[in-house]
Amino acid sequence: MAYRGFTDSQIEAFMWIMKTSSATEAANKMLISQPAISRLIKQLEARLGFDLFERHNNRLLPTRRGTLFYDEVERVYIGLHHLRQFAERLKERAAGQLRVVSMPSFSVSLVPDAATLLARQFPDLEISLYSYRSSQIPDEMVAQRFDFGITSDSRIDPRYQSFHYSLPGMCLIPPGHPLEAKAFINIEDFANETLICGEPKEQSRNLIAQLLTQHAVSPQKIWTVSLSEMAIRLVANGTGLSVLNAVSACDAKRAGVMVRPLAFEMSYDFQIILPLEKNLDPAINNINAELINLVEHKIFESLKEFGYTSHGWQDMAT
Repeated sequence: MAYRGFTDSQIEAFMWIMKTSSATEAANKMLISQPAISRLIKQLEARLGFDLFERHNNRLLPTRRGTLFYDEVERVYIGLHHLRQFAERLKERAAGQLRVVSMPSFSVSLVPDAATLLARQFPDLEISLYSYRSSQIPDEMVAQRFDFGITSDSRIDPRYQSFHYSLPGMCLIPPGHPLEAKAFINIEDFANETLICGEPKEQSRNLIAQLLTQHAVSPQKIWTVSLSEMAIRLVANGTGLSVLNAVSACDAKRAGVMVRPLAFEMSYDFQIILPLEKNLDPAINNINAELINLVEHKIFESLKEFGYTSHGWQDMAT
């Protein structure tokens, strides 16, 4: 490829010298001779009309123009690298691949369970599952690195489709804890208890902190975890109490943890993000629609397990 008289080899030679500060190392990286590297740099400088390097004691030191030119070259080549990756993703999609990214709390059970059911309906489909922080996912979807995303980040962007959901919070209680006898957990019940929460910027952590402050309730201490699975294990071990969404609470129940609904309102909001339909192959659009149905079904089953309906809580099985 030529770009205004530049060749890939000339630019590559220039970049390797800038990275290694050595024509010899650059030649080794490109698997060519040192004289060939020098020739490529002289050709590039002739095309540019200015020197890229100053030569002192057999060393090549970048000139001011050389440094500025390198900054621009690096920016352009990073863009080309992303372009090649994007082209590969388009090719993968055409070949029957689906890339799914989810926030951690849904990446261990909800998404894998739904993906397993999806694979039964589309046996030739190859599925890749990733777990990213919620704050990263909208940007990843804008960049079209994934076909399907689930995040608690509430950002809306016209460059993708958004489908919004809300789940009730549930209290996780160690087996044998006195609160196990209660049908509903009040905010005051967290007083003098060890409370296991998500990271400081996480939605659920901020919600519970606001409620504790509003009601002047002080836990004995607060533990911080990155994953809901950590909270579930800690509660199972008798370390303290935790509040998770109803889907994650199902995982806790299967792990032998007692689960009770909250007497106060605390919801977990999240959204499913999809690329715009015009940017996807029709087959992927159909697959995404089916995956949404499966995720919604799993959510409904989780709520049903705890006796929750659109009208609120019914009698909850223990």
